[in-house]
Amino acid sequence: MSVKRISLAVAAVALGAGALTAVGSSAQALDNDSAAVSTPAKTTSYAAIPAKATDSLGFAKTGLEFGYVTRVSLKNDKLRITVKQAEFYDGKAAKLLNGGITPPNDWFVAEDESLDTSTYTVAGKASLIGAYDLLGQPDTVGRKAITAKQLAKNFSKLETKEVPVWLRHTDTSTNSGPVTALAEQFIP
Repeated sequence: MSVKRISLAVAAVALGAGALTAVGSSAQALDNDSAAVSTPAKTTSYAAIPAKATDSLGFAKTGLEFGYVTRVSLKNDKLRITVKQAEFYDGKAAKLLNGGITPPNDWFVAEDESLDTSTYTVAGKASLIGAYDLLGQPDTVGRKAITAKQLAKNFSKLETKEVPVWLRHTDTSTNSGPVTALAEQFIP
């Protein structure tokens, strides 16, 4: 995704300016990203996306994509979602991309408004996890498996149609193909 590459380029410049302790970390992230692009997925995973979708440095785990669901349609049991792409960082990566200052709540979202939205079909057996908005905004926040019908119904009731989510696709090397897992990222 171009937002990640832009953010990593900014991080590399920041590292070159003196934050030498993270040089190996940033280079590793670049190497991991390059490896993910060139190595196609061998099997399709429908497993739930973990609650912590970032690695120890705060970058998205390999094979996952972050964005905001802006549209949902469910027709004839076929779920389709439209996603505005973004990048979610936490921990060390969030601090690095926030000019060396730990951001409030220890996370940082980078958005590239020039990118078009993407529409994906969600596989029938995809793992779907809600945390707040996709659960119908309960009194407490927590991860819970939901159905495509519940996702569509709860999304339709939202006043603001922009839900942060993690996605996994059938082709994890290019984040393309049907979505095999979706998990809401709660952002207070």
